[in-house]
Amino acid sequence: MRRLALLSLTLLAGCSAYQLGGPKPAFARIEVLPVRNATARPGLQAIFQEKLVEDLGRDPRIKLGTGGAKLDVEVVGYRREGLTTKSTDAYSYTSYRVTIVARCTLTTDGGKKVLFKERDFTSVATLQITGDSASEERSLAPGLLSDLSTQIREAATTAW
Repeated sequence: MRRLALLSLTLLAGCSAYQLGGPKPAFARIEVLPVRNATARPGLQAIFQEKLVEDLGRDPRIKLGTGGAKLDVEVVGYRREGLTTKSTDAYSYTSYRVTIVARCTLTTDGGKKVLFKERDFTSVATLQITGDSASEERSLAPGLLSDLSTQIREAATTAW
């Protein structure tokens, strides 16, 4: 019985330092600068800005706003590559690999401390064409950008 009580106290003491969301990041506030788009694919930056603000706003360890870290994001790549299964279908693709690449820089202390610089984040999805290819491709963007946003949030809030 004594061993059980000692084990319980040990476990409780170990869990007492747990914080929801993981270790405390190197900053308490983060400002998401306007997302830029260097691709020929219009409209990605507006959706991406919304996803980043939404994702970072859900983290209980940080607040959105000025006076802390600055996150600078640019969409630098958008590719759609046809996937084939036979050597004879090279000109009649029915599925594509869509890739979006975002390049990010995260700084603190008024830009004096760089946590990461020009770091690339990539998200990939497969597009199966069944109807209107343009609208089906546009429907992939929110999911891809949400995945990128999650990757960036995790990288930004990891303990430095």
